[in-house]
Amino acid sequence: MIIRTRVTTASRRRAHTASRARVHAAGVAAAAALLGLLGAGSVAADPVPTPLTPSATAPALAAQDQVEAFFTAYRNARLGTTEDATPAEVRARFLTKELNQALDVWAAAHTGQDPVFRAPNVPSAWTFTSVGADGSSVVVTQKWGDGTTADVAYTVRPGDRMITAIADPPAVA
Repeated sequence: MIIRTRVTTASRRRAHTASRARVHAAGVAAAAALLGLLGAGSVAADPVPTPLTPSATAPALAAQDQVEAFFTAYRNARLGTTEDATPAEVRARFLTKELNQALDVWAAAHTGQDPVFRAPNVPSAWTFTSVGADGSSVVVTQKWGDGTTADVAYTVRPGDRMITAIADPPAVA
């Protein structure tokens, strides 16, 4: 027994639209996965420090990526644009216990200043630059809305990519 159905133009259009939507969704998912693998875009969840493997990126790039992940997550937590973590939780995830304690001491001595940004408010723009022969140091140049800038130096431990130091860089003579 053969059953024939009448396929109308409207039903063909709905089937085609649904098919295109599935293809589009698959394409978006593939692009998001590719961007995540390349580190070229933000990911919904904050990155978690991971140990380096022999096939990992060069140490300078790994350190810079880790500082960027921390800086972005901390900034978002300070601005309240994430419900995932508080600034203290972000610090605990990316910074050593000793550095966290040192930042608390710094904050106590610099009332009204954020110990990570070294300023009373959150920067509006920033850049990252890897420095040093071993690639474990990164300088973050922060910029505020009034045009002022400040450099803050970060040190990343290569073994586990934990941030071990945040300091004002020494003045260049």
